[in-house]
Parts: sequence; structure tokens; C-alpha cells
Amino acid sequence: MRFIPSSLLLCFIACQSYTPLKSEWKTVGDTEVFYAAVSAKASQQAIESGSLAMRRSTCLNATNLLSTSPKLTSILLEQESVQLDEVETKDLGRLISAHKIKPKQDSCQSENSDYFFASPAWENCQCLYSIEYPGGRKQFRQDLTQIK
Repeated sequence: MRFIPSSLLLCFIACQSYTPLKSEWKTVGDTEVFYAAVSAKASQQAIESGSLAMRRSTCLNATNLLSTSPKLTSILLEQESVQLDEVETKDLGRLISAHKIKPKQDSCQSENSDYFFASPAWENCQCLYSIEYPGGRKQFRQDLTQIK
């Protein structure tokens, strides 16, 4: 009987399943904030090293790189189900860059959380970034209209 609680705890830790984060607008207080889900992969060197800490670190660094303006523009467009041509996309990217938006990492998870011992955890990861677009979703939609 003594082993049941620790067995349950071990199963809970080992059996947790991965739930993908999703990009969406949310109202936080009086402000509309966009939450962007960004997926990335750890460096090949980190994967080959077998170091969990190195895989985690390089995967999180990769999401930081991907949360910059070009990726941010594509995530925002995808959320609004809008397609722009190449010139319009570049114009929108410049507009977003002009706002000097700094995505803030909110939370991160390994996309391989089903594993426990000697796992490929953190080879792939996903982070959620909060993005305070000046004027919120309404202003973003106005900016889109201006670009088109």
C-alpha cells in the first residue's frame, strides 16, 4: 500500500500529455493582448549531446528568434485569416516594426512531454508570447485595411 501514492505520482508525471498552445487575442484588463504560439527545435548539437538543459536552452532561444517581426506578422495574419501579397506583407512588417513591439515570453513547454526517462524532451518546444499591439485588435485591423 505504501507504493501506491508514489506510483500514482510517477504515472502523473510520466503520463502528462502535450496540449498545443494556440495563438489568440485576449482581453487583459482594459487592453487587448495577442498571444502568439511559437514552435521551434533545439540545436542539432544540443540534441546530439543528450543534455536536457542544453536542448531546453537552445529550443527556448530558437523561439525567441522566431518571435521577431516577420514571424509575428505571419502569426497575426493567420489569426485574422487574411492573405496579403508579398509587397503588402513587407509593408505590414515595416508597420509592425515601427511600433517597436517587444513580444514577452509568457510560458513554454516541451512538445515531447509524454516522455520521462532518457527522453527526447525539449528537442521541440512551444512558447506563448504576449504581444501588446498598440490599440489592440481594432487598430491591427485598421492597419490591415490601410495596407490593402
